Amino acid sequence: MMRQAKKFKYRGEKSEILDSIMFEGYEIKSLKHGNTGHILYKFPSKAHDWEPCWTMDLQTAKNGVTKYLAKQENPPKNEGKSPVESKVS
Repeated sequence: MMRQAKKFKYRGEKSEILDSIMFEGYEIKSLKHGNTGHILYKFPSKAHDWEPCWTMDLQTAKNGVTKYLAKQENPPKNEGKSPVESKVS
């Protein structure tokens, strides 16, 4: 005879969306995690190809935004060309 699986009731809380923080014209979204109570900040991460990532450190988020905005203002000069094509042309 098979045992019935125990019914598991999720005891976590809902995450709470907090007010966004405007930094250098960029909106850093923030939330309070339901299970841990940590405050998390969403920012573009250079290490993850500018994909949005979450961090518990506001300064890390601000640094990511600063780097992202600098990249937007000054894109690489030879973007789209391989190093070989750049030297040949």
